[in-house]
Amino acid sequence: MFDQEPFGSLEIDRLLPNLRGEGFVGKKKIEIPYSIPGDKYTVYKFGKRKIFFKWDPTHLEERSASPLCAKFGECGGCSGQHLSYPIQFGLKSDPILKELQNSKLENIQITPASSQYSYRNRMDFAVFPNRVIGLRMAGNFRRIIPLENCPIQSDWANEEMKALPKILEYFPDLEYDRKKETGFLKYITLRKSVFTDDSMSIFTFTEDFKASPLLEEVAEKVKEISLAKNVVFCFNRRKGEVSASGEALAIRGNSFLEEEIWGRKFKIPFDGFFQPNPKEFLQILEFIRSNLIPSKVLVDLFCGSGFFSLLFGESFSHILGIDIVPSSVAAGEETLLSKFPDKKIEFFAFDLFHKKGMAKMSSAELPWQDSVLIADPPRSGLSPELCSFLNENPVRQLFYVSCNPENLLRDTKLLEEGYEMSKFQLCDPFPQTPHLEAIALFLPKNR
Repeated sequence: MFDQEPFGSLEIDRLLPNLRGEGFVGKKKIEIPYSIPGDKYTVYKFGKRKIFFKWDPTHLEERSASPLCAKFGECGGCSGQHLSYPIQFGLKSDPILKELQNSKLENIQITPASSQYSYRNRMDFAVFPNRVIGLRMAGNFRRIIPLENCPIQSDWANEEMKALPKILEYFPDLEYDRKKETGFLKYITLRKSVFTDDSMSIFTFTEDFKASPLLEEVAEKVKEISLAKNVVFCFNRRKGEVSASGEALAIRGNSFLEEEIWGRKFKIPFDGFFQPNPKEFLQILEFIRSNLIPSKVLVDLFCGSGFFSLLFGESFSHILGIDIVPSSVAAGEETLLSKFPDKKIEFFAFDLFHKKGMAKMSSAELPWQDSVLIADPPRSGLSPELCSFLNENPVRQLFYVSCNPENLLRDTKLLEEGYEMSKFQLCDPFPQTPHLEAIALFLPKNR
């Protein structure tokens, strides 16, 4: 397969928590995606300063599951469709549970996913020349795997995907060519509410498309073909590889998506974050509801559009929300003021990972001892500075929600000066991927 001498041969010895197989060429450990124990590969070595490996299979064992996606193994979106779900969940969860056992925590809940496909409420597809719509190739950001459907997204989104190529047929060269820097359309993002019938298609163009005479014609054709209730055009810089971001124009419906959880309605801005799998995330919410003690203040860190504040704010007289995305903060504050007109609502947009953000946190004169804090940070977790602040200002209850349980456990060590973990729950809103979701309840020490 490769025009050079092989580096060696390996057999996969075991599966790792990231769902990859591991084997050795001599003493060199190599991870191979989509593999299982017993698979054999010829391995080739490339590069001089930055070494990397490629491989050619010589023997493959029978898989425990048949992938639903014809492009599985090429597309970088999923990593576990070749494994039965119980195997996936065991690989992902075992390292977390072993570390928790070392901590001697007794109150641990573990819940696998109830559905392994058709669960994701948002997908971002790149658009390339020659009417290519798809996801990045596994291990190669510059190449796109064309997709006609995606088994992990909603049925509505797959119907919408069938319509999208028709738009590109009407407008040759509308797709942005990253080499020639011609064309305009870079990404298409599909968002579907789980508990309502609302839907949204977001088309991300280069910023110069705003002034193009083609814009109005494209908008009319998109409205004719798209199945989405809300259609948004957004515009950002040509070389920016960011989808659903920038100046927005709603050509049909709203620039936000409506979702409903426990009878509460949410307005999710087109560029705002929302849980990718709300059905499985209900377990996290039940954990909070069953353990929450009403207090004076609810502090909602990394609040997005006020998800936790809206669900649990009724038990508090003062709600403080903080997030870095201004549009999400504005939407959250509007919703909270409407829902709780008699409460003190304060939503702010600043960066909790920046020194200036921490200074603003420190200047907030809150009765921290009478506060409940819910933190739902990005995968990187909490910063050491934020953990120090929480240690110095211990709250009554700290609920830490994490899409990276390893980093949650890392931060547990940073928080141990002021808190101890009381309860922990692990669930799986991300089947077919190596990711999990967790929540921990921390209580202050010496109170």
